[in-house]
Amino acid sequence: METCQGCGIILPQEQGLEHPYMKGSPSCWKGFGLLLEAQYSDLQRMRFHQLVVDSYAVQHPGSTLNQQVQSVGIHLMTLALFIEDGLDPSLGTQIHQKMVERPVFSYLPRPSDVGTLKFDHIPLLGVPRAEVYEWATSSWNAWSDHHSRVDSWLRQSGLRN
Repeated sequence: METCQGCGIILPQEQGLEHPYMKGSPSCWKGFGLLLEAQYSDLQRMRFHQLVVDSYAVQHPGSTLNQQVQSVGIHLMTLALFIEDGLDPSLGTQIHQKMVERPVFSYLPRPSDVGTLKFDHIPLLGVPRAEVYEWATSSWNAWSDHHSRVDSWLRQSGLRN
């Protein structure tokens, strides 16, 4: 068994690939890959795919400061728009384009707990919209100390009034 250094999930140990910069274990990355496969193979699931990507990303901050700062910033911004503002997650790609054009992000210290739910909360079969929103909410709430900073980035980017 191994514990993922990103999200803390405990899974059978795997040898293999890891994400190029997100901190995590090979077993966690493999499990997330299976979830992505399920997402990409079903158009119904793709409507809330951005929530899946954002949730995983903020639970596995980058291994270098620059990658962590931008990745966490962008993914927290989209989680805020989806969870707090009710924006449709299918618009994720369009709003990410506006986010990268915004002023420079600043470092947000990682919370001690990145959320009680992990990628394994999401079934690989069916259309688990409710479960994805539960995971996304758990991931977003874990970063609550930084919600005001994320709000200011959204306002600077014109995505929130």
